[in-house]
Amino acid sequence: MSDSNTSSRHILSIVGISFGILLALSALPWSRLTNNTLKDFNLFEDLFPSQSSAPVASTAPIVDPELEALINGSGNTGDGNLHESTAIPADTTASDTVLQYIQADPAPMIDGSVAIENYSSGPILPNLRQALAEASQRTVRIAVIGDSYIEGDIFCSHLRDILQQRYGGSGVGFMAAHSDFPGFRQTVNQSSKGWAMHDIRSISRRDTLRTLSGDYARADSFATTSFSARSKFPTTKSWDKTTFLFLTHRRGSISYTGADGVKQKFDISPSDNVQAISIDGPTTKSTFSVSVPGIVSLGTYLDASAGVQLDCMSIRGNSGLATGRINPALCRQMAQWADYDLIIVEFGMNVLSAGQTDYTPYMQNMVKAITHLQTCYPHADILIMGVGDRGVKTGTEVTSLPTLPAMIDAQRETARRSGTYFWDTRAAMGGDKAVVEWRKRKLINADYIHLNHDGGGELATLFDIALKHALDE
Repeated sequence: MSDSNTSSRHILSIVGISFGILLALSALPWSRLTNNTLKDFNLFEDLFPSQSSAPVASTAPIVDPELEALINGSGNTGDGNLHESTAIPADTTASDTVLQYIQADPAPMIDGSVAIENYSSGPILPNLRQALAEASQRTVRIAVIGDSYIEGDIFCSHLRDILQQRYGGSGVGFMAAHSDFPGFRQTVNQSSKGWAMHDIRSISRRDTLRTLSGDYARADSFATTSFSARSKFPTTKSWDKTTFLFLTHRRGSISYTGADGVKQKFDISPSDNVQAISIDGPTTKSTFSVSVPGIVSLGTYLDASAGVQLDCMSIRGNSGLATGRINPALCRQMAQWADYDLIIVEFGMNVLSAGQTDYTPYMQNMVKAITHLQTCYPHADILIMGVGDRGVKTGTEVTSLPTLPAMIDAQRETARRSGTYFWDTRAAMGGDKAVVEWRKRKLINADYIHLNHDGGGELATLFDIALKHALDE
């Protein structure tokens, strides 16, 4: 047997084994096994795309204690419990009994695009409008608070870039001290050690360290957090101002190192109030090193000195109900360095169920949460984003979850009762079965719920169109 024949067989064997491994990996339900940390993939998807690919079901439990309390009847539910069963999945594609579709109020349109609805008693978005007129002299700060639908800066990064290109600004704004999935975010590199994260899913109701982001980090004996720029967008290549907000009851020091490698040491003293270390000057890297056990990081802000900044604040499984427990005094203290002109509220996906047709109790509690948010940030406009389209398998076909309109009506009613603003995300995506079309266009993941980065860009463009129409009124 010739050497060439032997080599050919070895090559064919390697190719065959590799193909088999890929085929086996593509058959595994990665979303279910990793609770959506890893997404499913289909080896043949590009060759044989199918709009009826089955969404991935999950048995992930509810992780938002406020939502659990509402469902179980131990929370403040207004007229009654949200649901007699606790089987509402968190961030999963529903595949239970399908009910008939509910008719929702149609979304208003301007020039063929879904418009932002004004339920205030005055002009639309007055605080944001005034702030943007001053964008060349100060920071116009926008927050998007939500769940895994916006995780990884997927939607926010594109909207931030659009607004910064138009009004000025740089950097990515708010960053928590630690992330379990830092590589998911394409707009900044992050590394950290020595921090214990606490958020709305784990902190007790008596915990007063509740801020807009819904989380905080507590340091061990030594902790570091580092951020470095990425060139995903022109405005993420650097930033001009780095601000570290913290609480401490001990004396000690915090060190800061920038891209130039020069270390600065800051002595800190005990205080009941929020403190800040702020470093001015362009940089592409910022590292904070803490040697004070128990110090609490409330977040680091990577900003420009003027223009628009958009903070992405997402927590998996968050229903939004915990917004009603934000500490107003803490918000007022933090507002010295990070106040808001617009807060976009993106929740609801974790509350959806194919068997739930009445979200009135959730709406009533969200009205209280939004009203409380207005108290915490009285200078901010509040805009509620309706849930996006979400897939459900009926037989061999993927369709839209039939109870989506009920949730959207509840969210619109939340805006109406709180005197805020509403944008119908699902209608902007295309309405019924939009999720199928977005999946065909590779804008949404195989779970038929979550946007990918391209989908986030598409949604940000649609939202910007609506925002421009509102600001032009």
